[in-house]
Order: sequence, then structure tokens, then C-alpha cells
Amino acid sequence: MSKIKIKAETKSKNTNHKYIGKGLKVNNKITYYDEKIKTQIILSDKIVIIRESEYYIELNLKEKNKLQGKYQTKYGNLNLETSNVKINQTENSLYIKYDLIIDNEFIDTFEYILNFSIDTI
Repeated sequence: MSKIKIKAETKSKNTNHKYIGKGLKVNNKITYYDEKIKTQIILSDKIVIIRESEYYIELNLKEKNKLQGKYQTKYGNLNLETSNVKINQTENSLYIKYDLIIDNEFIDTFEYILNFSIDTI
């Protein structure tokens, strides 16, 4: 387990959200809390982004693939999928561009940028 410094940004046509803070990296999983929202990034043959609060969102991302995900709220579940995925991953960074589709409706194209380093303090 390593404590890490994180810079994360989520961009779309209508939003630009930035997070700068700390998190944990255990093997291939990065976890951090962004405004009380637990965010997990799992790095494997596909990238999995999980955001948990009063809802649960799981994005499954693999380059040039359309994958199903999960969107669960206290009011019920919605069908979620990602498509047109582009991924650039290095040892300490991750860039993902993807289209988000919920209940067969295109929502927007998103970019997720993550940079992290070992926290030495």
C-alpha cells in the first residue's frame, strides 16, 4: 500500500471538475475521496472507475470496445455503457476519453485525466 498525491480532472462539453488531494494505491487499485464521493480506479486489462455516494456508478472501459456498466440509485437502476474509448496509460498517469450512454441515450463525451505520485510526506 502506498500513499499517493493525486491530480484528477473530468471534462465534458458542460463540465470541468478538478480534484487535487491524496489517496491510496494498493496493487492495481487507486482509491480517493472527492467531495465525500469514494472514487476507485482499477487498472487491469480494462479500466474500471467506480464512484460511490448516494449512488453507485461503475464504468468499464476498454479501448475500442463498448462495455456495459452499472448506475444504481435509491430510485432504481439505469442501463449504462461506454463506447469509443481511447486510453493512454503510463506508470503514473491515465488518460481516458469515452462516450457515456445511459438508457440508450448519448449523454456526452468525457475525458478523465489522472496523475499520481508517491506521497513522501
